[in-house]
Amino acid sequence: MKKQTILGGLFLLLLGACSFKNTTNDLNAIDIAGSFEHLSELKASQLGTDIRYVPLETTDSSLIGNSYSIKLSKENIIVSTNGRCLLFDKQSGKFIRSIGHKGEDPQGYSNANCLIHPKTNVLYFYRQPNKLVKYDTEDHFLGEVTLPQNISPSLYLTFADSLILAHYGEGIGQPQASALLYLNEKGEVKDSLPEFANPGDPMGMDQISSINVFKQLPGSLSVGGLIYVNYQNGTVAALPIDCPSLWINDGGIRFRKSFNDTIYDIKGHEATPYIIFNTAQRHFPAEKIGQKEGTEDYVVVTNIMETPKRLFFISMQGLYDIKKTFYGIYDKGNNTTYMNDASVGVTDDLAHFMPIYPTTCSEQGEYAALLEIGKIDEWIDENPEVAKEGKLSFLKDINEDSNPVCVIVEP
Repeated sequence: MKKQTILGGLFLLLLGACSFKNTTNDLNAIDIAGSFEHLSELKASQLGTDIRYVPLETTDSSLIGNSYSIKLSKENIIVSTNGRCLLFDKQSGKFIRSIGHKGEDPQGYSNANCLIHPKTNVLYFYRQPNKLVKYDTEDHFLGEVTLPQNISPSLYLTFADSLILAHYGEGIGQPQASALLYLNEKGEVKDSLPEFANPGDPMGMDQISSINVFKQLPGSLSVGGLIYVNYQNGTVAALPIDCPSLWINDGGIRFRKSFNDTIYDIKGHEATPYIIFNTAQRHFPAEKIGQKEGTEDYVVVTNIMETPKRLFFISMQGLYDIKKTFYGIYDKGNNTTYMNDASVGVTDDLAHFMPIYPTTCSEQGEYAALLEIGKIDEWIDENPEVAKEGKLSFLKDINEDSNPVCVIVEP
């Protein structure tokens, strides 16, 4: 691999000698195979020690639509909806402001779903075909980054101080970058990890017979899922939606290619296996990827939300046919794995309210989701004895026109 000349101590630290470790000594193993055979109730107390319900303020400027995604920063709940990025206070739920705007002008973005720099709290937004636009939480425009390759649904980014790490995953009928890329704030490629190449060339667009989408996250209309690309030769490509391959946890950079059983820890140019998903007899053989027949019992992990003490994951049995999803919680402290049917959700044993379907997590160790008012009303109709006091006192103040309520499980 050709080395670039790197200036400054930070680059020297992050972009060290390229070495790829295949050793799996002392790895944590998430026992999917065993847990799959012994499903159990998942509880909020297995994700954290406390729970909060935060009604998001409802104003003409802060209305949340039927489609949305959320993220948590240190101080804010960030909701992307209806082409807008809305900022709420994480403690009170008070609406603060909207950030940026959707548009084709130099300061506009194509998608209101943002990426948050963990150190600077700067928000990055995609703008087609190949740029990122930056805003701070005061809604000040901070410039743009020109990416080395056009944005695709499989592009995931994370941040390491002044560097941007980018992974272009598998695409639809088009080649993608064959490595994990290191970019500076101008979008210039400083180096790469070629070990994570995308094998082979994707089939051309003329070979596609149909494309459909499967929403995999129960309890939410807005997050997660898979794009299925059906080819004329009978094979199928499954491409994850909103299932990042790159993320930051406890100061470490994590990387996992789609459906791979190994999570890697990235330090400079050293990729070390960090956690493996032990699927044993339910492992999906690489040679059978794309085949419907005979793969109904295999299990793949589709989504991961990691915090310092725990790892919440979603897995699927029958990737191309059955499409049955399961939730899992891995406790790093005692090396224990718990799994259940995802349609049941996570039981709220901390406030004794409705099931939780986590859709995001934070570096601070929180897990969160939005509860839609209609779903809350349905649950209360089925559980009229619920006491609207204490942690649930917010129930007295919401109505059918209210914004969703954010539930946060704290570490």
